[in-house]
Amino acid sequence: MEAQELREALSRATPVLPVPDGFRVGTQCLYPSNNSVLVTVRGGVDAFVVSDDGGAALELSNTGYTRHLTDRQIGGLVKPQGLKVRDGTIYSPIVPLKAVPAAVTLVANASKEVADWGTQHLKFRVRRNFKEELTKLLDRHFHDNMKHDSTVIGASNKPHKFGHIIFLPGDKRLIVDPVINDPSSINSRVVANMDVKLAKDPNVLQLIVYDDAAEWQSSDLALLELGATTVGFSSAERTIQRLAA
Repeated sequence: MEAQELREALSRATPVLPVPDGFRVGTQCLYPSNNSVLVTVRGGVDAFVVSDDGGAALELSNTGYTRHLTDRQIGGLVKPQGLKVRDGTIYSPIVPLKAVPAAVTLVANASKEVADWGTQHLKFRVRRNFKEELTKLLDRHFHDNMKHDSTVIGASNKPHKFGHIIFLPGDKRLIVDPVINDPSSINSRVVANMDVKLAKDPNVLQLIVYDDAAEWQSSDLALLELGATTVGFSSAERTIQRLAA
């Protein structure tokens, strides 16, 4: 099957983002951080492999755990579902085209379950979180007109959870969506924001905020811009005030 045909088949059920070696698929599964679980479909003709690209391990790493999650630990959780693991990445066996949607669901659920298991069984260290600083900043200005972790429906009719939504005069809403510097968070926020942007609701404004105290690749920032206007945390306050004026 041609790449465009595969993308169209997948996008009937879920947002799809093309990547150099396949397609990255958004799902309704959520990690403990509320980031959407993303999986990647690679292959061609009638032989495909679905992978979480190490998403569960990255989720736990970004939270900050004191022990590495081993392949043995992950394997014990995912092998009963017929899945495999290598270097922290959960992946399916080779499946035919007609089985790709089921494999997407299976891998996404497994990745979520591994992350959920890790939050319950691994010891975590406290780490400074710019998301908390953004929340405090917004509370200072918009405490009475804002909801945290609120949902917006995208063009695909799927609900997407965003960090903050500010309610403005004239029934307008400003989405302020924080993102951290890892592939899982970046891709999750791009998929969610793209889907909402494609709905073309004139009353919805979107802003992605990243921690510019961290080192970012220009390609990752360019990818975020596909989802929504993107701004560093150091200049977020004045940008948000301008959009909310």
